[in-house]
Amino acid sequence: MTQDLDPWLLFDNPQEQSAFRLLSAHLTTQGRHVALRGKPDGEHIRYQQLFGVAAGVLTVDAHLAVDGADWYVDHTTAPLPGSSWLPGAMRAASETLNRLLARAVLLSPTGGLRITLTPQQGTPKERKRYFARLAAMGEQAARTGRPVFDTEAPDFNPTFPVPVAEPCHPPDPAHPIVLSFAPPQPLQVQHRLTPRGWVYDLGPAGEEIARPIHEKLSARTQKTGGPGQLRRAADLGLTTGLVIDARVGWQPPHLHTGHVPPRKPPPAIAPLHPDVAEHLMREATSRHPDVLDRAWLVDADDSVHEVYARH
Repeated sequence: MTQDLDPWLLFDNPQEQSAFRLLSAHLTTQGRHVALRGKPDGEHIRYQQLFGVAAGVLTVDAHLAVDGADWYVDHTTAPLPGSSWLPGAMRAASETLNRLLARAVLLSPTGGLRITLTPQQGTPKERKRYFARLAAMGEQAARTGRPVFDTEAPDFNPTFPVPVAEPCHPPDPAHPIVLSFAPPQPLQVQHRLTPRGWVYDLGPAGEEIARPIHEKLSARTQKTGGPGQLRRAADLGLTTGLVIDARVGWQPPHLHTGHVPPRKPPPAIAPLHPDVAEHLMREATSRHPDVLDRAWLVDADDSVHEVYARH
């Protein structure tokens, strides 16, 4: 019997698995050696025995070895305020466009198509018309092998045009249609230069976006009244890290295979610029000192940015 030696399959949450793969690749390109030692959140008894703690004390997502040192790292996303309707709209767009473009994508010279779209809240007739327009542009991109721009779109920028449809090399050839979601209402971020450097103000949305980060670090969380996951790890004297996942519209890569029931749509994620994420981390670690050692942002293009380092 063959044995699957891919350690990242220990994660049953595909988005967590994807994020930690990207973090590992990022650290590896920096010349560091990374290995997955375990998953405390999924191996409760092992870690209870290892540290002599009660159930529910050490529940972070990943136990990594980085250059031989143990790091205990958790994964989180920041919610996009006022977006409870977005996951369902993204799911509908994904299912509709995969169906409409199933034949057209076969014509693409690169074997795939990337479609950039905005989730829709309109009437069924309006949504149908919007998706049909995108499908026509996708077919044009596949037939010509060239990017297609929607010059009639109200947000079209002739100086920095972004194609609506373009041939692409899909990460997984079995899933050749790649959707890139643009949030319908971008976050409004104001910034100003102070003696301490640039300060960013997200307005009322800032607290909601930062809440999951504070919950990880807090000594008294709103959800349980007890310490957060990374606070508990830090109290054990462990090196801690946090992965902030800002990939808007991310979907499991095998969303459309077989007859497996669809997963519950993930919550809508706030698109965070690395500079804004750094600002959020400065505020969070100032409010909750001596808890976190490192934090990284996984951006929409799968790039990874270090946004906090304690030392």
